[in-house]
Amino acid sequence: MKITFIIGPSGVGKSSFISQEYAGRAEYCIFNIAQKAKELFGSFSALDDEDKEIETLNEVSQDAFFALMDGKELVVEYLADGFDDGLFTLCKKAKLLGIRTEIITLTTDEKLAWERVKHAGADYFPSVEIKEETEMVLMNILEDVEFNLDFVRICEVGAEGGSINFYRFRKDGIVRFFFTTIEEGFFDFKPDFAFEELEGVNYLEEFEDFPSAFQRLFEKYPVFRLYPLEVHADYKNEFREAYQHFLETEAEEENQSAWNIILN
Repeated sequence: MKITFIIGPSGVGKSSFISQEYAGRAEYCIFNIAQKAKELFGSFSALDDEDKEIETLNEVSQDAFFALMDGKELVVEYLADGFDDGLFTLCKKAKLLGIRTEIITLTTDEKLAWERVKHAGADYFPSVEIKEETEMVLMNILEDVEFNLDFVRICEVGAEGGSINFYRFRKDGIVRFFFTTIEEGFFDFKPDFAFEELEGVNYLEEFEDFPSAFQRLFEKYPVFRLYPLEVHADYKNEFREAYQHFLETEAEEENQSAWNIILN
């Protein structure tokens, strides 16, 4: 699963770029609320009608959700010029679900962009007018993906520069465990075949059972020397036993009180 955001200010050519690079290719799903409204009702003005807007949002949501669940790449036109809180939040949520994200930034001369907007024809729809809807719908889609993958966060531990997250998830009836850190960059679930693996992607180390995943987590990270943020109630007994062993062998006082509180 992957989401690619094509970003830039109005008039920079985001729609044209997406049309040239991604349209008509089976491995991509283009997420564009305005284009979906035009496809369904023949005009962008359909978004001014509440019923038609709701139908458009439902259609684009369904297309994007099933595309992600089928392993396709979702391509999103997104208005942003520099740092954007909404985009950051979406990328963070996607990362927590094991969905890779890529941001492609388009630039052009400011005067040229403005001239394009002023002289745009009927086929042009400014992405600024659907920015909030785009953020809202994408977040809802990510939450639907999370629900369907049956994610459970077992624990979150604060570390320098980010946090370590340990998850259980279920897909196609199979339970797996994995953990991630914010420093890992792009990551994804490992494909079934080696030739499908992509260069530069950190594939998650998946585990078939909790004990092996739990052991590997503590081999890789000094968990009890870090600050606890969350431990799921169903797994507190396992953490208590491990923590007791830690206290008996190599305890340090730095974060003891925090761990005592969160495990009780």
